[in-house]
Parts: sequence; structure tokens; C-alpha cells
Amino acid sequence: MILMLFLAFSLSLVSASEVESTKDHHFDVLILTQHWPYTTCIDWEESGSTHKCREITHANWTVHGLWPTQWGKIAPGFCNNSWKFDHDLLKPIMTDMSLYWPDVEMRDQPDSLWTHEWTKHGTCAAQLPETNSEVAYFSKGCELAQENRITDWLETAGVVPSNDATYSLEDVWDAVMKGTGGMRPHIDCVKIDGQVFISEIKVCYSKNFSRVNCDGIKSGVGGHMMGKCLRYGRFSYPSSADSFSYLYSADHEGSEPHLLSNSGMIGGIVCTVLALSAVGLAVGYMLFRRSRRRGRGYESL
Repeated sequence: MILMLFLAFSLSLVSASEVESTKDHHFDVLILTQHWPYTTCIDWEESGSTHKCREITHANWTVHGLWPTQWGKIAPGFCNNSWKFDHDLLKPIMTDMSLYWPDVEMRDQPDSLWTHEWTKHGTCAAQLPETNSEVAYFSKGCELAQENRITDWLETAGVVPSNDATYSLEDVWDAVMKGTGGMRPHIDCVKIDGQVFISEIKVCYSKNFSRVNCDGIKSGVGGHMMGKCLRYGRFSYPSSADSFSYLYSADHEGSEPHLLSNSGMIGGIVCTVLALSAVGLAVGYMLFRRSRRRGRGYESL
């Protein structure tokens, strides 16, 4: 059993190494992804009992990342692992970074969002003259955020943050389409413990930094509108992270409200983990290495 686990683990490392050495670094489009800080905070805090968020003094849609992307794929990424993030290089633009590209999540690593975005996406964007260095990449992201004032676009259309109201995708879609001058975006929602929140809005750019339609950034997407919000009828646009602090069980109509407990879920997870076989763990590890997805807050499409 131990030998099987070792062999599976070794194969996963070899597979990951081969992918790293042969991957295609070209890209077709750049995706400016902006996220709503309260949704990001709610998602982060709900994903771990010790997870905390930084204070959000002025809530605006801000940059998650600027992602060079191949049509229909989540690629390329990590184009130069030797090109490390250097905080000092961003000192001349730190005011803009704090305003347009802040990190809401508090993690153990300083500058965790910026480090991740540069290492995974910035090193690939460096193929272009306008984003050929760390400071140029982040400066361009801040510049594009100023061009795409999603908070203002939505407010003009009457879509404002609220802990009571809900919105449809059409409400947001029409406002963003007007803001982009008719270029089709990609609008995402996230479901957290049964509640749906708008999370990210993607606006796409050509390599010469002209807005283009986001059609084709993910395979199999069609229809009039695009994005994960299509999975849901209506969603919340939260005006604070506190809006999710107290959820009430609706198991019995008219019953006294009470806080939902995670103890049952945690117990189930523990039991499931203990029940996994060595081969199952190895397969899960290989899938994790392959996907490199969902770091709770840092993901692409």
C-alpha cells in the first residue's frame, strides 16, 4: 500500500514537471478581472475559521488580475518562475495599487495577491511592450481599472449595493455593456452556503489594449450573456461583509432563528478524509496538481 502511494506521488511530480517544461506561453486576449470586495471577503471568511479580511474603507470594484488568456483555455500561466515578485519595485505606484488593486484577504504571506498575480499572469503578460516588467504590468492594471469604473456604471443604472435587494444578470449586464461601449463582458457569481452573490466582472482586451468581446474566453459558452451568474436567477450585491454574519435556518416555518453550525459539515469532512484509501489520496493529489485551481480567492476563469 505504501509502495503504491509512493509510485502515484512520484508519477504526479513527473507529470507536473513535464507540463511545466512544455507548456505553450502564447495568448490571444487579456482579461481585466475586477471583483467586489465584500463578496471576496465573505467568501474568504466563510472558507476558514481563522480567515480575516482587511478593513474596506471605500468599497469599489477593484482589480483581481490582468490575465493573458488563450481562447477557450485557462492558460498560459507561470511563464517564468525565476522572475520573482519584488515589492520595492511597486513603491512609485503604491498609491494607485492601494486604490485600484488592493488585497482584501489577510494571509500569512505579505503581498499574497500581488505575488500570485505577477508570478502566474504578469510573467506571461511581459511578452507585450506595455506590460514587459513588474511595474509596467501593475501600472497597466491600475490604468485599465480607471477606464472601467464598474461601480459608477452600475450605480448609473440603479444597481447599488444592498443587503436587502437582489438583482438579475440582465440588470448588471446592460449596465456593463453600456460602460464598455458594447463589448461583451463575462459576469460571475458565487454561491456561499446557499446564498448567491455577484463576485467578478471581466472585461476583455486585445494585445494592443483595445476592448474586445469576451466571447470565447471559456469553451462551451454561448447565448446572449456570459458568466457564472447564468446559473442563478437573482443574486445579492452586498453592501457589507456583515450581511452574511447571521444566517437563519429555514427548516421550519415560523421557528426561532438560529445560527447555522458548521460542526456537522466539519465532522463529515473528517470522517470522509479518514475513509479515503491510499490510492484515492494519490489520485486526488494528481488532480490537484493538474488543476491548480481554487485557492479561495485567487483563481482565473
